Order: sequence, then structure tokens, then C-alpha cells
Amino acid sequence: MGVDEPPKGDEVAHFLVPITMLWDDVVHACGNQRLFCDEGCVDHWLARTGQTRGYVLDLTKLWRLAEHWYEGRMHRGYERRDPASAATYFTSVGLQGRFWGL
Repeated sequence: MGVDEPPKGDEVAHFLVPITMLWDDVVHACGNQRLFCDEGCVDHWLARTGQTRGYVLDLTKLWRLAEHWYEGRMHRGYERRDPASAATYFTSVGLQGRFWGL
């Protein structure tokens, strides 16, 4: 595996809070973007915590989402994406549906 490839594995990421609600409580939203051993572990966590299933991404999709999301973040004058450009980015990495504001 090179640095230009997503990692291999059965692990998944679960995003609990829809992107349209992210800024309502960003600490809660980011604190509930979690990695799990597989979807069964997500289901167990949801049952244990009483949470509703959000959006599950495999490692490839997570890698694609993260690959360029923060480009330029460390440069002076960086501005986060506006909702329209974020939607374009989400679509470009294969995300879809209302969860992502699409």
C-alpha cells in the first residue's frame, strides 16, 4: 500500500450527525465521527448507546473524503468550504444523499 492508496481492511467509519446539523453542536458531531472494527461493531454501539444510525463509510470512501478535505488548512487566509463547494466535494468523492446535504 502506498500513500496514494486507501488502506485495506474491514474497518468502517460512522458519522452520527448529518452534515446539515454539524454546526449545531460541532463538538458532539465531531466526537461522534468514530472508527469501528466493522458494521457489526457499529450496530452494537448504536444499540448500547441508543443512537440512531448515521452514515457508514468503508475505508476507501473515508480515505477519499479525507484526502483533500483540509487542503490549504495550514496556510494563512484559509477559508473553509461554503455549502455549495462542500456539496461538490462530497459528490466528487462518492458521497450522496440527504445526510451530506445533497
